[in-house]
Amino acid sequence: MPTRWTRVRIVLCGLVLLGIAALVGRRALQLQVREAVQLREWAESNYLREVEIAPRRGRILDRRGAELASTADLESVFCNPRQLAPDAVPRLARAVHLDPSELDKTLSTRKSQYFAWVKRRVSPEESAAALALGLPGVSVRKEPRRVYPNGELASTVIGHAGLDGHGLEGVELAYDEALRGSGMEVTGMHDRLGRDLLMEGTVDASASAGKDLVLTLDKYLTYVTERTLAEAVRKHNAKAATSVMIDPRTGEILAMASVPGYNPNAPSDAAERGARNRAITDAYEPGSIMKTVTFSAAFDAGKLRPEDRFDCLMGQMQVGKYHIRDDHPKGMLTAAEVFKYSSNIGTVKIARRIGKETLARMIDRLGFGRPTGVGLPGERRGTVRPVAHWGEIELATHAFGQGLTVTPLQMATAYATIASGGVYHPPRLAVRFVTVDGRSEPVPRPADARPEARVLSESTARTMLTIMQGVTEDGTAKLAAIPGYPVAGKTGTAQKVSNGRYDPSKYLAAFVGIVPADNPRVVIAVMVDEPHGVHYGGVVAAPVFKEIAEATLRYLGVPPSTSVAASAARPASKSHAKIERARRDEADTNEVEGLGVDEPVASVGEAQDEDEPEVAASEDEDGPTTDGQPAAECKFDAAIPDFVGMTLGQAVRAARRAGVELVPEGSGIAATQTPAPGPGAHGAPCRVSFRRGG
Repeated sequence: MPTRWTRVRIVLCGLVLLGIAALVGRRALQLQVREAVQLREWAESNYLREVEIAPRRGRILDRRGAELASTADLESVFCNPRQLAPDAVPRLARAVHLDPSELDKTLSTRKSQYFAWVKRRVSPEESAAALALGLPGVSVRKEPRRVYPNGELASTVIGHAGLDGHGLEGVELAYDEALRGSGMEVTGMHDRLGRDLLMEGTVDASASAGKDLVLTLDKYLTYVTERTLAEAVRKHNAKAATSVMIDPRTGEILAMASVPGYNPNAPSDAAERGARNRAITDAYEPGSIMKTVTFSAAFDAGKLRPEDRFDCLMGQMQVGKYHIRDDHPKGMLTAAEVFKYSSNIGTVKIARRIGKETLARMIDRLGFGRPTGVGLPGERRGTVRPVAHWGEIELATHAFGQGLTVTPLQMATAYATIASGGVYHPPRLAVRFVTVDGRSEPVPRPADARPEARVLSESTARTMLTIMQGVTEDGTAKLAAIPGYPVAGKTGTAQKVSNGRYDPSKYLAAFVGIVPADNPRVVIAVMVDEPHGVHYGGVVAAPVFKEIAEATLRYLGVPPSTSVAASAARPASKSHAKIERARRDEADTNEVEGLGVDEPVASVGEAQDEDEPEVAASEDEDGPTTDGQPAAECKFDAAIPDFVGMTLGQAVRAARRAGVELVPEGSGIAATQTPAPGPGAHGAPCRVSFRRGG
């Protein structure tokens, strides 16, 4: 029989085992019930990873569907720093063209981690070179990258997006939320080395993709505008230039360009180059282009007729302690002549007739001093002093464009109001979104956009278009005249302000034109900032307008308003002939370099004449001259070659040899032409359609 001590030991052991069981049960209860959720999360954090699937950013398209911005899948190189030996870092760095010391420094700070980017969005060659090393822990992953297929084209308007897919400038920033999409997160498993093993479920990236955005911009018209501005900046050694083209019937912006621009695919030097959308970010004193507003206010108030006469005091007038001068001293002029010769004194007398309240009201109704509501970030409102603070000199200076500032877009919109018969159409850049499934959604109007409204009577608009034509016929902008098309417009030469004073060495040369004046299709505002040498609007900006407008009218197929044959006899200046030859030489390739846009080539005549001061050029009995040399005549009546089967470059050279004006459409191989080969119609261009693959 067990002794008493044996029984005691059995009981003690039982109690100990019972206590241990209680402790184990208590711990099990704690782990399995009370702390189960937290422990599960800790465990999952070791083998599960929330992987963010970056949405595919929507494209930005021009009005005809051409891509201005798109998204491409590029490979990015990553590694597991724990697996990468130190001696492998230099080889990996050289493969992806990185500084070995910088890469080593980056990976050293991530030694305790399982994942680190080596280089993101690499070229196919770099990706292949990294994988060819066969290093453990090094792999690649596809990532979406924003791509701008046209390089600098429309860069200051489109802007750019960062590596994370967020818009940083321009349209990319303004419509970032819709373009970027919603993004997705999926759960994936990885092993102890951080390598992905599997993803849960099927990833449908299209479900989170951003919307495409269709703009009113036209890719070709933007190209023509930028190219012409760049040539003007080079020719006049100017600081910058900007232009806006608007369809006055709708307010749609067909082109908005600023020089200098930048490459949004490599935007790091944009600020250094001074690249920005100057059409909305820069506000200038407009100078004489503001006289259009003064005259519009007077005509609309019923206090002015074109035949009313004003004494312009031979170019000298005193307002208080200030002296107002005209570059062309004149005596008695009609109101139409005051506008044509850009008389400050005559304009001041007209402003006095209507009073400051009427002028200020017209300035406000045309949208000055407030944003246009175009929907782009960084738009300035310009400055207009409250009318209550206007004295006699403020009335005078506002009448001829000093003492207030406007943006080029504001000025183009004001002229578009006249061109549309007096109806203000708010400028529009973004038209609609297109979803992944093809549905179209209109872009909401920005909250600060003004509604469409009648600002001028139809009779006032017609009167203004009539007197504005005099500027290009025998006024200050003869260089803006286009054979076969009536042009209405106004020049401006504004002295810029530096340190609170007008700087005699800094000017803004401007011209705003409407064409055709009898049935307006486009309004084009051109401003050249700080040209050197000759700086007058009629000499610097008017020819830029002319070149852009001629290409636009051809491209849009706008027929001539008057006899082309009579205009064709006008001579072309030698200086313009040189520019034209250079432009044709540039078009000898099948497509315009870097754009993939077929470039129309045409012969354009230009007569050199004077702007406000009589310093621009001279005339002699043989007709207009430049630098004292007779201008050369253009050829219009040559036989038309057979272009069918030619590339664009071949067709350009054949047209040049034959002296025929060529207007190409499309790209690839010439398929059809109008008119057919043979004797050419006098002055008629030859339209040739090109198709991919013939």
